[in-house]
Formats: sequence, C-alpha cells, structure tokens
Amino acid sequence: MDRSGNSARRRGLSALVALGVSIILGTLILGPYGEDWRPSHFDEWRSVALAQRALDSGSVGPEIPVGSPNGLARDISDRNRYLGFAVLLAAWLAWAPAPIAAFKVLALAFLLLYGAGLYLLCRSLGTNSWAALLAVLTLTGLPTDSMLLGPGLVVPSSLGMGLLCLALFAHRRLSADRPRGVLAMASLLAASTSALALTYPLCVLIFSAFVVFDAACRPSVMRERYFRSLAVVGAAGVALFLARELVSDVGGGFEQLSELFLLDRRWHLVGAIVYPLDYMVSPPVLALAAIGAYLGFRRPELRWVVASFCGPLIALAGYHFFDKGIIVPYQRLGVFLAFGAALCTALAVQGLFDLLAGKQRPGWLSPALIGTLGVVLVVWPRPAPPFPRTTHPDRPDPAIEEIAARIAQDYSAPSTFWSAPWHAVYLEALTGLRVAPVILDAVLIGRPAPPLDCNAGWTLVVGPCRCSNYSLAFVQKGIPVFVRHTSRPR
Repeated sequence: MDRSGNSARRRGLSALVALGVSIILGTLILGPYGEDWRPSHFDEWRSVALAQRALDSGSVGPEIPVGSPNGLARDISDRNRYLGFAVLLAAWLAWAPAPIAAFKVLALAFLLLYGAGLYLLCRSLGTNSWAALLAVLTLTGLPTDSMLLGPGLVVPSSLGMGLLCLALFAHRRLSADRPRGVLAMASLLAASTSALALTYPLCVLIFSAFVVFDAACRPSVMRERYFRSLAVVGAAGVALFLARELVSDVGGGFEQLSELFLLDRRWHLVGAIVYPLDYMVSPPVLALAAIGAYLGFRRPELRWVVASFCGPLIALAGYHFFDKGIIVPYQRLGVFLAFGAALCTALAVQGLFDLLAGKQRPGWLSPALIGTLGVVLVVWPRPAPPFPRTTHPDRPDPAIEEIAARIAQDYSAPSTFWSAPWHAVYLEALTGLRVAPVILDAVLIGRPAPPLDCNAGWTLVVGPCRCSNYSLAFVQKGIPVFVRHTSRPR
C-alpha cells in the first residue's frame, strides 16, 4: 500500500513538474507577443496566403514564380517543398474559431511537441528524468527573429524539430537489443518521418545522416533486425525529397539541387548580419554541451549526439572561413546547434549525477544541483539581437485589416489587387486574393516596387491611384480602395 502510494506521489510530482516546464517554455518563448497572437513574420503571412488559396481552390499544388526573377522566385521554390505544411495551416484556417487572432497557438503546440520529443529522446539516451527536463529547459533561451526563425514562429522548422526528436526516439527504441513496443515504435517512426517529408524534408536528411553516422560508429547495429527497416524509411524520405526537386525539369532540377546543397554566404547576409554563438545558444548551455560532447564521444553509441552539436559548429566555421555552407543556411544553423546542445546538456547533467552517485554526499546535494541549473537556464539574460530590425513583428495596421474584411466579403479568386509592398503581404493572407509578384519581390529584396501599370488588369488597387480606368470604391481610415471599371463584386 505504501509502495503504491509513493508511486502515485511520484507520478503526481512528475505531472506537476512537466506542467511547470510547459508553462515556463510557453511564457518565455511566446510571452513577448503579449495578447497579440497574430502572425508576426513574412513567412507566416505567406504561408497563410498559400493555405487560404488551397482552401478556396480545394487543392494544394506547387506555385510557379512567373514574373518574379528576384527574391520571390527562391521563396516560392522553398515553399513548394513544404506543401504538407500548407495543408496543416489550411486545416487550422478551416476549423479554428479565430485562426488569425490565435495563430500563435500553433507555435505553442509545436514548442510543446518539441519539448516532449526532446524529453523522450534524452531518456532514450540513458539519462534520468531530471537531466532530460533540464535539457528541455535549454529551449527557453532560444531566440526568435526573422533570420534565425525560432520557436516563436509558425514555420516548418518549428514543427520539424519536434518530429525529428520523435523519429530519432523511435529509431533508438527499434534498434535496441531488446526493443519494446515494436508496433507502436514502428508506427511512430513511419508517421514522424512521413510528416517530415511532407512538411520539412530537410529534417529527413538530418535524420538519415544521424542513422548513417550511428551505423558507421557502431558497425554491430548493421546486424540489428530493425536497422534495415529504418534505413528504408530514411532512404524513402530522401528519394521523395529528391524527386520533388527533379519532377518538372531534370536539368534545372540538378542545378537547383546544387544551389540547395552548396550555399553561398552572400545570399544569406552573413557579411551584413553576423550572429555570434552566444546569441544562437546561451553561454551556460554551450558550456554544458561542451562537457556533454566530451562525455558522449567516449561512448560509440552516443557519438551521433556529439555530431549533432559539433556538426553545426563545423558548418558555421565553413561559412565564416570559406564563405560556403552545405544544406543548411547560415542563420538557420542556430536551430540545429540548439538541438545538439540540448542533447549534450542532458549527457553533461547525467554525468554530474553519475559522479555524485559514487561519492559520500548529503541528500540535499542532487536537488540543489537540479534547482541551481534550472534557475540558471531560465533566468540567464536573453542576448540582444545583433540587428534589432530582425525582431520587429510584421503586423498590419488596423485599417488594412478592416480593408481586408471588406474586400473578402465582396471579392474572391481569381480577383487580383495592387498595393504598397507590405500592405500586399497582409492583404494577400487576409483576403485570399492574388497580388502582383513584383510587389512581394520588393519586400524580399528591399527595393521600391515599380509604378502601377493601369492596363495590367488588377481588380483592385489599395492606395493612391491616378488611372482613369479605376474608380474609388471606398476609403478606410484614410486609405482609398479603387476598383477597375469592368470588375464586379462576386
């Protein structure tokens, strides 16, 4: 009876601690947005626009960047790889009571998935629950800005990191000497890798690299009865990724692949915006991760964990010293560096517990260690961004939201509109109408948009218009909206 009571109390304490960690994560990552949980980044608004068009048309497919020779062409090519993410957002737009006002709920869900997946993965590495929880707390210091992205945004990488953790957790369980829950783990592996292939295929490559690296460090795992199935899943994901790149134009596809795998430093603004390591990952986490990497390297079955931390560091050095990178853009390396640092932190904390276990020590020492490390991870000052503009939220003026509501009532696809560049980003997402590609190009490359072409056939013009073939429809808080004479509301 007493044993069952102790077990119930431990379960209750575990649930309470998990709840506390979840609250801390959500507060520190999403708290800066206050009560305004609308999209706050260009990528979020563009993804909403794509999802809205999928809802309106009843299908989702790749876009062709016609008339977009500059930044938008690459943006569309990248977005075409994440069409599964657009389907997820379309479901959110269709079913959520307030999909735009509560948009950051998705970011919170992705963050909690990441935390849960990281906890399970750390436990599968042999760490105790406290070391795994401290690893999860390292996520509280992750920055969010327009170059790094980060967990405060509803973007494919935010979802992908949680799915990657679940895929690696299932891989660890299936390739163990005596696997438990084979059917459940096989289902989890298939589901997580499939979701990654559809929403963030880059993580399928990362997953496959970890599996191959683990096999190279431990040749004996090649004899494991489940390894072949894991390799097939990874290979299938890579094949799907490559097929997507080559599907339309084999020659052009290979050229695009070369640009994707071998990245130029200049396009990613490394020369203009240099992110130091202590902005990507806080110094206490870097210190713990270095200790964990040392401890992990001594065990062949954990060397892939060391690679998850040291690999991004080597890639960052490649950008800085050789102006080139592979697969992952410079700033986005911070996302993967933080992932490896979290895993190595768990190894470091577990090493401290193991060291204390072999010595005479007072009973309060371990709780004190846990509490001290937890407080340091949570309260360590978050670094100031190297370029403050990257943390400014992209939000529409109230007038633009009101204009969008009026337009959406009267017009639908295939209606098109012309407006100032940033207004176009918001109006496209809030109305589902198409905007001129050159307008979005102007946002991405930072140049003025070309003058309005009165004969281009835009249904609506939001803002000043001197074209004789347009007449004033209404004015909202000083912003005029014009309609083409031959256009009629739906």
